[in-house]
Amino acid sequence: MEWRVLIVDDLEADDVREVIEGNKTVAEPDFISCIPCSSFSEAVDLLKKERFDLVILDLKDDAASNQESLAGERVFEELKKCRFMPVIFHTGYPHKVKELTSPFVKVVTRSEWEHLRQMIREVLATKLPSLIRHIEEEQRVFMWESAEKIWINDLDKDNAADLVFLLARRLANLLSGDVVRKFLEIEGANGAPKIDTIHAVELYIYPPISTDFLFGDIFQKSRNGDAEYYVALTPSCDHAQDKAEHILLARCEKLADTQAGEGAAAALAEKLGISNGVKGKLTKYIRDNSSPVDRFKYLPGTSFLPDLLIDLQALIAVAPEVMTGEPCEYERVASLDSPFAESLQAKLVRYMGRIGTPDVDADLALQRFLTRITPE
Repeated sequence: MEWRVLIVDDLEADDVREVIEGNKTVAEPDFISCIPCSSFSEAVDLLKKERFDLVILDLKDDAASNQESLAGERVFEELKKCRFMPVIFHTGYPHKVKELTSPFVKVVTRSEWEHLRQMIREVLATKLPSLIRHIEEEQRVFMWESAEKIWINDLDKDNAADLVFLLARRLANLLSGDVVRKFLEIEGANGAPKIDTIHAVELYIYPPISTDFLFGDIFQKSRNGDAEYYVALTPSCDHAQDKAEHILLARCEKLADTQAGEGAAAALAEKLGISNGVKGKLTKYIRDNSSPVDRFKYLPGTSFLPDLLIDLQALIAVAPEVMTGEPCEYERVASLDSPFAESLQAKLVRYMGRIGTPDVDADLALQRFLTRITPE
């Protein structure tokens, strides 16, 4: 794959190209194609007109008289207005942009060439440049194929706005899972889930999008330096219509704090094998078939949540102002996505609506049945 890299540097753009282009940074069959640019203003125009996989950006324009607002920072701000793209600041003033560092914004001291090559490899290893390309291609194909078909065959031409809603819904549904699964390609490799299963993060909308609270919102509360987690069980419509005088929350237990979780941790700490009994209990929690039936709902751990068990027996009601006041005791971390929020709602209904009845004496019933069918 060809990786297109824009190098913005008024003094050393060609030097940077010489160090990183071709296979000097990435292994075959991939290679890097560099586009050097010595003008910061021209770089902004290039970023608006063309697509690149990565920008290597100097910070200071040595030809400029006014350096109150550094030229590289201005280019970075303009880039964020027009598109998402990973950036590596390559500068003699790394301390001035150190706070911008993230998985897709790196800072390298000028002329530290091996460090620069390493940062390029790290950015590409995030798969973000590849995913951006893949989504753009999927969107292109989808819009040309689906939009034309819907317009010609299915759409009421007097309601053209229907096309926008239909395409937006279908494209959102496509990007929710299919594109990512196709992008990861190999079953079970590099974090891809097995066929007919899902990745843990597919359960969540993170960070939350809705301005209103929703059924299935996940909250974090700090208590004595430890994080507690709760899931909202109040219907979403009550929030949207301001009918929620109280918000019903279910407390979540960390899977690591269960007896099985602690047992597994102790065995691993002592470098012992985890017993089949402990594995069995953990598996039952994860598969949502622990006892009592429907009391617990498993939430898989991610980078923003630990593995949790929603306990539908541990309920509290809090006033809305407690959830929204300043300072706020509860931080809204994520929302359960559809259909997982609906699955939790169905589990709640089953658990709360269960009716206890005495068991039939199975031994006596079997004896009577066999008596009735025994030939005379």
